[in-house]
Parts: sequence; structure tokens; C-alpha cells
Amino acid sequence: MTIAQIISSDGYIHAIRGKKKATDIVNAQFYFPHVSDYIQGSIREKKPFIFSARSGNAQIGIKMDRVSSDEVPVLEGSRVFLEGQIQNLNPLLKNVLELFKKGDEIGRIAILDPELRINDVRHYLHKRLFVGRKVDKGYYDGFEIHEETDPHTGKTCDYISVELEPYQYLFEPEAINISSINSVIKKGRSALSKIRSRIQIDLNKKSLKKRDLFIGAIKISLGDIIGVVDTIVEPENKNIEHLPARILDPFRTFRDRQVELYNSGDQEISLAKIKVRIRFFRTNNPLTVPLEKIKIKNGYRLYDLLTTSEIYTLFNSIEKDSLGIILNKGNFIQIPRATDSKGEAQIEIIKNSIFKSTFRKPRESSPVNLGCEYEKTLKKLSALGGVNSRIFIGHEFPTPAVIDALRRSGLRTFLIATHNPIFKDDYVKKMINLTHTQHSGCEFLRYDSGIDKLYTFYHGSFMEPDDKVRFDKVRYWFAFYGSHTKEADNKLTIDLLKRLAETFGNEMGIVHGGGPGLMKESNDIARQYNIMSIGVAIDLEGENQQSLTTCDGLIKYKEGLRLARQDHIQKLSNLSIINTGGYGSAEELFISITSMKLHENPLAPVILLDPNGLWENARQQIIKISQKNYGPQFIPNLIKPCRNAKEAIEELSQFLSHPDKWYENNKIPLENIDQARLKSIRIRKELLYQDFVEIFDKPTE
Repeated sequence: MTIAQIISSDGYIHAIRGKKKATDIVNAQFYFPHVSDYIQGSIREKKPFIFSARSGNAQIGIKMDRVSSDEVPVLEGSRVFLEGQIQNLNPLLKNVLELFKKGDEIGRIAILDPELRINDVRHYLHKRLFVGRKVDKGYYDGFEIHEETDPHTGKTCDYISVELEPYQYLFEPEAINISSINSVIKKGRSALSKIRSRIQIDLNKKSLKKRDLFIGAIKISLGDIIGVVDTIVEPENKNIEHLPARILDPFRTFRDRQVELYNSGDQEISLAKIKVRIRFFRTNNPLTVPLEKIKIKNGYRLYDLLTTSEIYTLFNSIEKDSLGIILNKGNFIQIPRATDSKGEAQIEIIKNSIFKSTFRKPRESSPVNLGCEYEKTLKKLSALGGVNSRIFIGHEFPTPAVIDALRRSGLRTFLIATHNPIFKDDYVKKMINLTHTQHSGCEFLRYDSGIDKLYTFYHGSFMEPDDKVRFDKVRYWFAFYGSHTKEADNKLTIDLLKRLAETFGNEMGIVHGGGPGLMKESNDIARQYNIMSIGVAIDLEGENQQSLTTCDGLIKYKEGLRLARQDHIQKLSNLSIINTGGYGSAEELFISITSMKLHENPLAPVILLDPNGLWENARQQIIKISQKNYGPQFIPNLIKPCRNAKEAIEELSQFLSHPDKWYENNKIPLENIDQARLKSIRIRKELLYQDFVEIFDKPTE
């Protein structure tokens, strides 16, 4: 059986009929241009269907629906007209109905084809559907499976009921004005964050009062099927209805789906008793990639859907004088470049371009003369979820002001074609913050056409998307310091690195300066042993130190930011290896022990690879500082000179196999150990947003 696309493209307000007397309801006619042959045929055959309102409108309390359930759409060729009404259920919005105009996007039609309904959801729950809160690997709680008889086929079919999540979205009355509400009507959900806040609630202690509106959420992720939320909410005898933003899109619905509930009854009810009903239908799959649980759960991204050649072709649509383009569900909007691209006029141009990209016209526009392959690429991108579906595409990383202007519009994905870019310290921190904080969820992508590779920004560096899994497996991050000069003997470090790789495998990774000499040799060995290698480089080409481009992860700082670069290495690493080296290596040694003195790094042995006594005077100086109480007395006990790789491995093995015993033997005070553990976790989670930080509180198995 051919599986059809049961959902129409976006519909619009075609005419405002006028306001009903003594009500807060406006009559209107809804218009759906160019619906498919399947939808036309289904309407003629009188198959069941729903009108699903735009979710942004529902989330401010606007109920858009048919005039009655008996209302039949009118077909004129490939166009559909539907008589409907717009109702305001939010008392904070007051005269909001006056803001709706002809041409505003209002929602879609979905054919609830009985032949495409999923009878047994258990198969999909196992394969592709994730519902509720995760309680164990592969198991989720907070939903129930029920059976019913489908009235159109007489078959026994499943539906599920899902509990609410323990938080809600509260409107901020002082933030609500005509402009902010109009932004939601015109732009959709992306403008909602300006007028409301999300707060945690106890479902058992909070009730939905009569004539009250509640905006909450359920947890659900969908693969290649469509979910349809029922207007009837359990318990069904309490007259609580779900507003008509009822379609759960395949691939675009990931984990948190907002729900809009209104109590039209005369009794209040505990939120803990309320459950939302969902039925499921099959649909055609725009993807050509295999379904994977983790991607369905977390959301498909650009790199999940497109090949690098398809990504390359996206840049062909950028006009010569454009700052870049905004891609929004097949709509391409050029951003003209101002004479001063860093001035306020450029921001205003961006705002105008954003507005154009969010306003849907009956026929979506796409770049001309780019061929059918381009159309196939755009169809694949239709599977991008939520904020991931809007992309800024350009040839250079935008300024922070441009990022903020685009982000405020709801755009979260930045795709830049550039080779080995250089960044300021605050720009790197901004990307880290926007990439890993839950409220932002941005994605910074870098495409290098010279080697035809796509990189994504992850915890402070650009890496290939598949390497994110390898990065998360690393427990021990070794920072390797040494000279870039030819005079330095790096054989000792290379020997040690090989031994470490054979001992720890993918549980270890290395961090280095991303340059020549020892850094390059360490990176080469890491690639040979398939362990993660992160280069934190700096623009020192003028000093004959060209940065590497073969690291698994790479970030490059602007010239003059060596301390910011060094701090980055310190915050990512937790074990230091100092090879024989020059002035830079000496600086790195003292920065490493100072970080431990300030409890910013977990306390661990600092390995000095020193066969010829190069570092002995430095070590004696550290001891003198300690003896005169100019610094903590435990610091010299962390410095461990080793003549060869065997000694270094023995020292590290003693420490990692039983950290607490090593601390005791080396007279490291317990209060300093605990302080360093707590502080280093807090700093790393604040700066790099890593979920796991090794603090040496458990022995290595």
C-alpha cells in the first residue's frame, strides 16, 4: 500500500468575517493552497480529518477551529476553503483578535485516514517511539496503552494516554504588549520566550481551575509516524479540552511537546490526574538515512540528513553581495550586506530578512536555476526538528550581535563554509554557552570545502559529528606540553603516549597546542591508536608555528590570546605531562601547578619527563616557595620527575589505581583534595558544560 502524506502544507486566513456578538470570537475563512491529490481525494471521499491550528497561537491561548464538527471543506481545484473561528481564551491578551489579518498562517489539515492508523503501537514503542520519562535503558514511564474500536474500520486499535511533565509556562503580564503578541502571531513559537517563563511545579499540589488555561508539556519523541492529540483529555467527564494544535510531526517532535489545556467545565481538577490522549498514523518518510533511536530521541540535525556534497550545494544559493541566507522550510531569504557590516544598519537589515523568512506565502520560494537535486535536498531538510529547521548559511562566522539577532527570531543552526577559522576568547565562550545550555540549543557547523568535511562545535572545539560519541567516552584527558622546535627530543613523550594508549584505550584522550613539533607527533600517535586528540591552537604563523588541521577536535584562538588558550587546555585536561621544552613549556608547567594551587584543577601528579635534569632547578624553586610558605606545602609533592616512560607509567598507575592511597602517601591534605574536586567540577560544568568530569574519587578498574 502506498503511504501518503496525510498533512497539508500551511494554511492562511483568507477572510475575516466579523466578530460574534457578545463573544470573544471572530469568524474567518481559512485557505489551504495547492493541497495534494491524495488530500483532495480524501476530502471528496469524506474521510475523517482535523484542522490543526498553529502551535504558537495555541500556546498564547488562541483557539482556532472549525465553526462546527460538521463543517465540510470546499474544494476549488487544488485549493481548500474552510469556514472557521478564532477565539481568545487568555484574559491577559485582551484585544488580541484585532491583530489577526488576512494572510496570517493558521495551521494545517490532516487526514485521519483509517487505513493508515497504527493498530498496535507496541511495535513502534520498541522501534521508534519514545514516550514519558526514562526510568531504565529502553524503558519509559508516564504513559499507558489503551484499546478502542475504530468507528470507521471496526478494528481494535491502540491509543496512549500521557501524563504531564512537572513544569508549566507562565505568562509575564508586564512583558505582554501589542508588539510581543503580534510577533507570536506572525513568527510563531520563536517569539514566545519574550512573554513567558518556564517554572517547575508539583502536579499533586496544583489544580486546573474552571475557565483556566494551562500551558504544560509531555515527553514524546517520534520516528517516521504522526501522532494526533485528541481534544478530549482524561478524565473525560471534566470538560477539559486540548486546544487544536494537535499534530505531532514525525522527526520534528523530540522529547518535550507543549500541550495547551483549557478547563471549560465548572470544577477544578488536580494536574496529576490529567492525561493527554494520542493516536498514531503512518506517513511517508522524507529521509534516505536509516532510523536510529538516539537521533529520533534527540532530534535529527543537518548532518544526519545530508551528504557533504549536498551541503556544498547549499552555498551556491548565496548571492555575491549577501551576508548569508536564512533557510526556513524551503524558503531562502538573502540577507543583504550593509556597507558597514558591523553597524546598527546591518542588524536592522537582518531583522527585516528574518521577518521575510517567517512570513509564509501561499507558494514557498526557493532558489532559481539550482535543479531538481536541490529540491531533493530541501525535501530532506523538511525532517529537521523544531528550531533546527531554520538555518543561517554564510561564508564567515557572524558577529555576536548578528548571532543574537538571529537567535532571538528562533534560529538556532549556523552553517559556515570556512577553512581553519580563528576566534576571540569571548566568541569561543559564547559558542560553548549557546551550544550546550538547554534554553538555547544552538548548533555551530563548519564546512571545509578543501577537504570536503563537515564539523560541529562540541564542548569547545570543532569535530566531526560522529566524534562526539568518542569525546564523551574519554575519562582521562592528558595535556601534553613540550617544545615545537627541532632541537627538542620528543621520543620520550611518544614512548609514553604509546604505552598510555595501550593501557587506557578510548578512555583516554589528549589535549595539546594544535601546532608543530611535539604537538604534531602526539596527534599522529593518537590517530594511529584511535584515541581522541583535541588541538587548542593559536594564530602563531608569524612565529613559524602553523596549526594542525588533522586533530579530531580543533579550536584556534586569535594572536595574543595565549593565556585564554592555555586556560582552555587546563579546563579540558585533568592530567599534565611536561616534556623537555623551552620558555612556553615552563610557563605551562607553572600555570598547571597554579591551577591546582587555586583548586581549579583536580589534584593529580604533574609528570615531568626529564631524563637530563632540565626541570630540576624549577622543581627546587617550587620546593623553596613551599618552605617559605609562599605557597601551599602540598604542591611540591604533586611534581613527579621521571627519567623514562616506564617511570611515568608506574607513577600514573599508582595514582589512578588507588587515588586516595596515593594522596595519603604523598601527604596531600584531605581538605585540599575535596575542595579541588568540588571546585573543578563546578568550573568545568560552568565553562565547558561537560556532563561528566573526572575528579579521581574512584580507582581505575
